[in-house]
Amino acid sequence: MIIYEQIFKKYGLSATQQQIIKLIGADKVVLEVGSSTGYMTRVFLQNRCLVDVVEKDQKALAKLPKSARKILNYSIEDNKLKNLLPGDYDFIVLADVLEHLVKPERALEILFDIAGNKTQLLLSLPNIASWPMRKQLFFRGDFEYQESGLLDKTHLHFYTVNSLPKLLKKCGWKVDKIIGTITRLPLEESINKIPVISLFYRRFIRQNLVEQFKNLSYYHFLVVATK
Repeated sequence: MIIYEQIFKKYGLSATQQQIIKLIGADKVVLEVGSSTGYMTRVFLQNRCLVDVVEKDQKALAKLPKSARKILNYSIEDNKLKNLLPGDYDFIVLADVLEHLVKPERALEILFDIAGNKTQLLLSLPNIASWPMRKQLFFRGDFEYQESGLLDKTHLHFYTVNSLPKLLKKCGWKVDKIIGTITRLPLEESINKIPVISLFYRRFIRQNLVEQFKNLSYYHFLVVATK
C-alpha cells in the first residue's frame, strides 16, 4: 500500500486537506495535481465538483475514482500538459506536492499558464523552519529522513513560510492568503502545566505570538494564490 494512503486510512484527512475542501466548496471545476489514490478527489466529486487529475504514480492512478473528468498520468513538470488541460479551473490544488518535484519552478510556471484570471491556486506543504524542526536541530543536531512527514525521504526541496511566497512571486503568482497549522511554541509545554498562567497565555498571548512569528509557529501551511 502507498504510504500516503496508509496515513489517510489511519488518521483521515489532515487539517490542511479539510481546509482545502472547505475553501473549494461545491459545484466548482478543480485541477488536482498529485492526488495519490484520490482521498480528496472523492470528496470533491461528492461535492459535485468537476475534477481533472494529474498523477504520475501508476499504482495510485489505478485506485482513482473513474468519475473524474480527466485522469492524466503525467508529472506536472511536463510541458505537454499545457495542451492537455482545458484551463477552465476555479481551483488548482497542489497539496504536499511541490517539495517532491525536481524542478518546482517549472511546475509553478506551467500551472500559471494553465490557470485562468480567476483561478485560485491552493498550495500546501510543511514548514522546515517550524519550532519542532529548529528544536530538533538545535538540541540533537538530527536531520534524519523518514518515511513520511516533514523529513519525508522523497522530499527534494524544503520551504518556509517566508521562502515559498518569494518563489511563487518569481513564477508570476500573487499570494493572497497564508493559512497555517499551528504547532506547539517554545516553552508552551511548561506553561501549560501552570493553571493560571496557562489560561492567561492561551487567552491573551498565544495568538499574538503566532501572528508575529508565523515562520516559527506554522508546522504546515496552505497558500492561496492568484495570477
